[in-house]
Order: sequence, then structure tokens, then C-alpha cells
Amino acid sequence: MRGVNMDNRDGPRVVDPKYMLGVFAAEVLEMTDQWQKRLDQDPMCFEVLTHEMKALFDRGLGMFMAGILARAMAADEHLKRATQLRDNYDIPLRSGQERQVEIQMAPGFHCFATTLYCQPKNPVKEKEKATPGLDIELSLFGFTEGIAPWMVSKIVRTVVLAPSLEQAHQELTRDGITLERNMIDRIVERAGLEQLTVRERMLESFEIGTLPQGTEFKGKRVSIQIDGGRTRTRSESVEIDPVENFGKNQSEATGKPSQERSKEARRKSTFTPAWREPKVLKIFVHDSNGRKDEACSELIDGSFGDAEYLEKLIAMHMVRTGANLASSITFNSDGATWIWGRIDSILSLAKVQPSTMTFQVLDVYHGCENLNKGIKALGEPATAANDSTESKEPVSESPIPKSTITGLPTFRDLRTKLRDGLWKDVVSNLEAAKVRCEFNEGSNPKEVARVIEYLRSHGEAGRLDYPQFKLMGLPLGSGSIESAIRRVVNLRLKNNGTFWRLNKAECVLVLRASVLSGRWDADRSQIKYAMQKNRKLALPPLVESVPSKTDAA
Repeated sequence: MRGVNMDNRDGPRVVDPKYMLGVFAAEVLEMTDQWQKRLDQDPMCFEVLTHEMKALFDRGLGMFMAGILARAMAADEHLKRATQLRDNYDIPLRSGQERQVEIQMAPGFHCFATTLYCQPKNPVKEKEKATPGLDIELSLFGFTEGIAPWMVSKIVRTVVLAPSLEQAHQELTRDGITLERNMIDRIVERAGLEQLTVRERMLESFEIGTLPQGTEFKGKRVSIQIDGGRTRTRSESVEIDPVENFGKNQSEATGKPSQERSKEARRKSTFTPAWREPKVLKIFVHDSNGRKDEACSELIDGSFGDAEYLEKLIAMHMVRTGANLASSITFNSDGATWIWGRIDSILSLAKVQPSTMTFQVLDVYHGCENLNKGIKALGEPATAANDSTESKEPVSESPIPKSTITGLPTFRDLRTKLRDGLWKDVVSNLEAAKVRCEFNEGSNPKEVARVIEYLRSHGEAGRLDYPQFKLMGLPLGSGSIESAIRRVVNLRLKNNGTFWRLNKAECVLVLRASVLSGRWDADRSQIKYAMQKNRKLALPPLVESVPSKTDAA
């Protein structure tokens, strides 16, 4: 018989939330005199007592939730919803059979629920292709792995925001959620896989033209910023024969430096670490001064997939949020060629109308940074005082300004010209100085030529017209996406000594992006409804092999 049992599988039947409140109130009254007595004896134990009170009231919350859940499951409407959910599942399901499962309702409280589990009518033998069955009744309430939905959110948010799983486990234990680390890890991974699955389904709908057109950013001034970070990943472990290599450490067994955490520990396997580039995108609304409009939610997402995958991802998000219907669309980024070469394709995929104003803006700070590199690459001109080895006269502490020797204006002058949109003057000055710097000490003509081509290509593409951009109220810098890279990637996925499995890193990336962009509740709601229709997971195309220097191309 379906329902909820307290304490154990054969425990008292939970029927009414009012009765559970009465049981909880009796427990509180029993503890009240004890707490009051301890506080009177030692006022400094108030914090300790607060933790004990919270634990008891968490248990009371669980008892009340169990009563609410039991009464909801006993209602006729609940059975109708369960039947409808089974009939609407993406594949035919059996009528189902009852099973008793342990469920976590609140910190420090668990109970046992008898629910209906339905398996596919024609299960596929291949495990990787099989569509899992459905726990019809618990899925109606959004449970994951027998954990109440609000606890799932608490666990996942704590793990992705904490610097490590160990730290998150400690904090959750302190809050009364006493789950094993591997269980916490499984819940987080499951949440990440579900979010990736929903994203893949939206991409599929987008590619076939059935994705609903959004209106969130319709008619607004939208900025789209893109950048890449760095994360250390690990390949599959390679087994090392312990008999053949008995007594040898890993370096001796493999003939190369150890790549595990402990550099000289004796191990049975080894792996190859590699830097991978998580590509992050950010879509937000800006005001007439080019600043982020705090009244509108931003969207942050990313992937370890290739640039072509990110291209489709950006276009899909533009359609689902209505950014393709914005009054203006501004792309801000640094000088990475893999980004700029795909903007036209992104606009085409998102079906942005030709009448929509679109702009490409090279981050002004990256432009100045490259300009500075070009000036430094001109080298230091030799002076008579520096060339003479016989002179005993002290060298002046104020060297001759470079501008009087090479005719090149100072960095400040060129930076001002660049910000004023006079990139042609900047390029002309660098070209003239490049001819005269051939014999300068420490000169690097190739680097100077690179900077010249960098500025010329972006200038000819119209990305350096900063005065006009400023008058139009467009963002001039990509500081917003740089901040997102730091908050989403660097503070969690770039820890020293941490090597990620690629799929696990992808899960944490999308979960952390969802939390930090303020879209967690909306995303989780969408995911729970999607999993009711089909629990089969769909993951993005990620290449596990070690990539080249950059996997963005």
C-alpha cells in the first residue's frame, strides 16, 4: 500500500501533518526545560544550544513534510496525475509495481515511502542506449536519488560554490545534512547531467527549428561577451603492472615524471594531465552608458566543447531569450580569432534580421595591452654612455626618452590615440619605429609586426571606433566576461593540484554558471519537468584526448 512510514520500513504510518506537528511539539516541550537549565548555568553555551535547536527543528520540518507528502499521495488527484505522467512518458512504460524506498526529507530526518516504479515495456539491452524507468510518484514531487528537491538544491549549490568537495561536505555536515561524500558527489553529478541533458534537448530543438522564441531580451540593448579560461583535466588512467614494476615508484615504472598527486608514490596506474579551455559566454542587457542593467538577469553558460559547439550554443541562447530580437547586439571580446571569425555565423544561425544594429567591439584594455607589448618589443636604443666601456663618468639616472631617439611617441600618447579611434596613426607610428629599431637592444621585430597586424585587422573590421561606440552607449570593455571567467572557472575549476574528469568539469561548469547568474531556480524547475518526460541523459560532444595548444580553433 502506497504511503510513508516513520523511522524504518515497518515503522508507524504517517497519515496527517497535524498529528506529526503534535509529535514534534511534544519533543520540543521535552527539550525546552533542559535547554533553559543549561543556558542558566552557562550563558556562553547559547551558540551550542542554537545548533541543537536547529537540528531538532530541522527534524520537525521533516516530520511535517512527511505528513504533507503522505496526505498528498493518498489523494485521488495524485493517482490521476501519476497515471497521466506514465502515459505521457516518451517511451511506453509498464503499469508499474510498488517498492519501498528511503527518502531524505530534511537534515537529520528520513523516512520510507512506498511508491510506484514503472519500467520500460521494451527495455533496450545495451545499457548506454537504455531509457531508464520512472519512479512515478516521487518524480511528481521532484525527488532526486530519494532526496527532497530543496535538499538537492542546498547540496548542489554548496558543492559548486565551495572551493572543494571536502569543504562542501564539512559545511553540509555542520548544517545537519549527514550524507556520505560519494552520495553528495553523485547528487551533484546527476544534477549537472540533467542540466546538460536539457541543454542538449534545447539545442536539438533549435537545430530543427522547434525551439520556442523567447522574449526576455526582446527590444533591449544586448551585449554578448565570449572568452576562454583554463582548467587542468586528466585522461583515463593507464594501468601499470604491479608485479613487473614491483618496488618501483611511478617515475621509474613509466620512465617519465610522475603525473599523479603524489609525485613519487607507488601506484598501479598513471594518467596524463592537460590544460583544457572552457569557453564561457555571457549575455546581458546594458544601459545607455554601456553598463550592465541590474534590473535584467544575465545569462552565463559555457562548455569544454569546441568553438563550433559554442557557436550553436550562443545562437540557441539568443533565440530562447529573445536576444535575436534585441534593438542592438554588441559583441565584446579580446583578440582571439576563433571568436571574431564566427560572429557572422552566430547571427545567421540566430536569424537576426539585417535591420538589427549589430556591433563588434575589441576590448579596449586588450587593445592597449597589445599596444604596450609592441612598444616594449621595439627594444632599448643604445646610448654613447652605455656603449663606452672606458668612460668613468656615471650614467645619468634619467635615460634619454625613447621618443627623441626613435621618433616614437610614448605609450601614453599612442594609447590616447587608440582610444580616440585613430588606430591608423598608431599603426603608422609603429611601422615607422619598426624600421628604425632593427639594431636596438632586445628588439623583437616579429612581435612588433604581430601587434601592427593585430591593430590593423581589428581597425579595418570596425572594432576600434571607440569614440563612436561611446557616443552610442555601447560597452567598450570585456570586463564583464573576464569577471565571469574568474568567478565561474578560476575560483572552482582551476585549483592547484586539481585534475578534473572532463564530463565532471562540464557538469560543475554549467551548475556554477546557473547559480552565479541567478537563474538556478528557473533552471531547476525546467529540469524537473523535463526529467518527468524522459530521464535518458544526453551529453555534449566532448573530446577526451589531449588537445593541441588551443582547442578553440
